[in-house]
Amino acid sequence: MKVAELIKRCDEDFEKRLYSIADKIHIDGVRLISLSGPTCSGKTTAAEMLAKRLETYGKRVHIVSIDDFYYDRDYLHKLSKSKGLDGIDYDSVDTIDLCALGTFVEEMYSEDEVRCPVFDFKTGMRAGERRISAGDNDLFIFEGIQAIYPEVTALFSSHGYASVYIAPLSSIYVGDEEFTPNEIRLLRRLVRDTNFRGADVEFTLELWESVRQNEERNIFPYADGCIYKINSTQEYELSILKPFLENILSPIRPQSKYYVHTRRILKQIATVEAADASLIGKNSLYREFV
Repeated sequence: MKVAELIKRCDEDFEKRLYSIADKIHIDGVRLISLSGPTCSGKTTAAEMLAKRLETYGKRVHIVSIDDFYYDRDYLHKLSKSKGLDGIDYDSVDTIDLCALGTFVEEMYSEDEVRCPVFDFKTGMRAGERRISAGDNDLFIFEGIQAIYPEVTALFSSHGYASVYIAPLSSIYVGDEEFTPNEIRLLRRLVRDTNFRGADVEFTLELWESVRQNEERNIFPYADGCIYKINSTQEYELSILKPFLENILSPIRPQSKYYVHTRRILKQIATVEAADASLIGKNSLYREFV
């Protein structure tokens, strides 16, 4: 099968599976939806797709990124330095203003309008707020890796809510090489953080260990407790990632402590057939990463 046809088939299949979950949530009649998963699982696009489907039932759907409840960058830098990190660890639960998030959730059920902070990653500060309707016809999708953290779900627990977990759940095989779900997410993150977050490869790899520790402690143990799970592994994705990975990993020099790791990745993808990212549709899950 040609890569373009494979991409189209995989994206259509993912959309169909996600819409099926949205249909079931509509039948449940809840107003609060949590959408969680480990880093680079496709949460942002999945939230938009869920909202699109739920709106066909006449609902007003509001996507709330838990990232908007981050503390300001100065505080986050101090927090990271206390952990021995040079950059900000955005995956830690203590970077979230849980008090403000809890107030927002409660006001959803008691007020006609709620105010959501807007976090600006460029300035590292809250850049104001947005006002959101909070009537019976309004649904709220709380999206973010933190949406599964016990400290966050405790804020949802007093209200009936639907929990959705998204992640790569299956491996990809290329000849004798197996790319596990965790490896797939790392490759996605290397490309995404370079393209969209201004992070260099070495910082992403340095942070990866603490990211994985956080996932093992605060995400994976709670995944089975989610009502709905969806696999975001895409059969075509290594072909799309390959040109980006070769471009950002090849410059890593032997003196880097990540040289061996990056050369291993380049060797793993050497036999993968490369594909141009322009083959991906504008609404594809994979637009998050490339």
